Amino acid sequence: MGIRGEGRRSFGIGAGIAVVVVLTASSCASTAAPGASPTSEAPSSSTSTELLACDDFATLDTVAAVLAAEPADVVEAVQPSDAVDQAVLTAAGGLACSWRVGTAQQSIGDGAGDWAYLSIEILPDAADDWAPPYAGDTPSEDTRTIAGVEATTASGETGWRVSAPVGEAWVDLSITAAGLTSTGSRFDDAPAGEVLDNLAIAAESTFTTVEPASKAQLAWPTLTPREGDATCDGGLDEAGIAAALQYGDTPTTYTVIDPRTQPIVDLEDAASARVGAFSCELFAEGFGYTDILVVRGGATIIDGLAAQPDIAAALEPVALEGAVDGESALVARRSDGPRSPLSFTVGDTFYTVNSGDGARTVAEAIIAQTR
Repeated sequence: MGIRGEGRRSFGIGAGIAVVVVLTASSCASTAAPGASPTSEAPSSSTSTELLACDDFATLDTVAAVLAAEPADVVEAVQPSDAVDQAVLTAAGGLACSWRVGTAQQSIGDGAGDWAYLSIEILPDAADDWAPPYAGDTPSEDTRTIAGVEATTASGETGWRVSAPVGEAWVDLSITAAGLTSTGSRFDDAPAGEVLDNLAIAAESTFTTVEPASKAQLAWPTLTPREGDATCDGGLDEAGIAAALQYGDTPTTYTVIDPRTQPIVDLEDAASARVGAFSCELFAEGFGYTDILVVRGGATIIDGLAAQPDIAAALEPVALEGAVDGESALVARRSDGPRSPLSFTVGDTFYTVNSGDGARTVAEAIIAQTR
């Protein structure tokens, strides 16, 4: 779901829900050091019913140590390639925390630069749905015990992952960095295993905070889940979208992808199933795929996307034909190639379109068919 595949989740998103992506890190000191074994002391969680926040899971010093940087160089920011997936996670009642060192990722899927991001993602009451992260094309079989929890780890061209069911929650941690598929990564000279060892420091801090937490402390705000079936008709009708893309008599297939009816393979699936997000996937022979992510009742998500610190470099506002007051859209900045993805709202629904054949064309077709 979403746009995580491109290069690889406190901001308010409207009345009724405040989705937390990054909260200010506390100034509590951590003794963690790059390459050290994961024995750092976790921030103590409150015994009250007060919601836990990002600085309860990792202090600024811990983040800096994990990313092999100085605390002054750490910025609270979401990687643009992960922004929509993390927004769906938080809409589903999860928490997404993210920090960056280096210059921000400049466009969706861009692997150039000196950036590195640390992400901590938590979805309460999802431990039973947990699935191991992938290493290449198959689920990873690499494990290590962290804070008494058996976690699965993965390393590769998309970065480093630690994932585990902790208590009743699904917990994922990841480090992504520029240059992993070429040269120039800030971790090029790191000894084998060091980056994953550093990520385990953040995992220990997170696990030891999640494990004893009460349900009330993990009860982050959530959108009202979708009711009814996932359908790709009405504004999502295939004929209008195919016509707008000028496919003519080209054979097409149009598929509803609803995580509620399929096996859960990753955290994005679990979050999407909970909130009711689904996708409509159009394939045209000789052209390719167009994917439309749909979140009913999720229109306020786009305000949160626009407010994220690193988004301005990767996405820009665009006026869509047929949009009315109160509706907005953000499209990928591109120096060449198709301007995709494009996120927009129609009424109370949030959409993200990924299409090499014309994301804007698809968005405007959806608007026209809706009205």
